[in-house]
Amino acid sequence: MNVTVYYDYICPFCYLGTKRILELSKEFDLVIDWKGIEIHPEFPPEGKKRTKTLKSKSFAKTIYTMADEDDVKIKLPGFATNSRRALEASEFAKTKDRFLEFHLSVYEAYFLEGQNIGDTEIILGIAEKAGISKKELRQCLDERAMFDSIEANKKEAEDNLILGVPSFLFGTFPLYGNQSADTMKQIIKRSLEISKG
Repeated sequence: MNVTVYYDYICPFCYLGTKRILELSKEFDLVIDWKGIEIHPEFPPEGKKRTKTLKSKSFAKTIYTMADEDDVKIKLPGFATNSRRALEASEFAKTKDRFLEFHLSVYEAYFLEGQNIGDTEIILGIAEKAGISKKELRQCLDERAMFDSIEANKKEAEDNLILGVPSFLFGTFPLYGNQSADTMKQIIKRSLEISKG
């Protein structure tokens, strides 16, 4: 089954959703197409501190509860940053067949280690650990070679009425937000039944 995943690296629900869909891919034959879209272009690459409000504390509690359900470690970084360079680098990683290694490492850098993934040098370091040439990626980022790919992802998301991340298309069936693994499993089974006619 073809599954499209719309994500952004600064979204903790996307990190959890990624973990869930990868677990499900061990059980089902899923061909996953990852589409990065920038949800907060206004955030600065140097990062900005998040203020602790009642809403943010409630948000954090929800994240940690969901992470515990899946036995996934996560630590909210306490600052927001710009994800554009990370997203462009992920498109480059696809061309080197190193996407998944890079993809998971970016999430871990931000949500486990509190690194600023808006910083180009941080991204280059993550890429190198994922087996990607720093020199080649730096050139790609400097030339904005993957700019159009991210714009195309955004346009495709809009065409599919995707308004936020994470969002999943199971075949043509949309699922918005981070749903439980059981919910996702039921949708996959249902979609497979429908496709068989």
